[in-house]
Amino acid sequence: MKRIITILTLIFISTIGFAQTDSIRGNQFELKGKIINEISLTPHCGTIAWGTVIEFEIIEFSDSNYKLDSIGVIFTCPEFYEDGFFEVGKTYTITVADENQADFGWTIPNESILTKYKLDKKLWVIKTDKKE
Repeated sequence: MKRIITILTLIFISTIGFAQTDSIRGNQFELKGKIINEISLTPHCGTIAWGTVIEFEIIEFSDSNYKLDSIGVIFTCPEFYEDGFFEVGKTYTITVADENQADFGWTIPNESILTKYKLDKKLWVIKTDKKE
């Protein structure tokens, strides 16, 4: 009997874990692009949650409604990326969502950059990889 309860408990825990794999808020999009401008890094996150807008020349973008050839996306706590990660001219693959994933706001000193892209919503980076 004890063994059956243990097995059922493990199945229940596994089910919960797998059911929560897609907890990203909002619509997700895939972006492949090259950084086109110098990056404005922020202080480290702590008492203040910092973010920065980084602009990309679009190589591929899964949002077929977006028509411009460049875009700005928000990287939160950019200090979490390794030194030298952000390089002008390098190509990145990025998953973005059109909703803030945190339950709090962000301080984004260069947020005004986003106005030139006329987006309905801000795009928040969920995951990114640098292509060597």
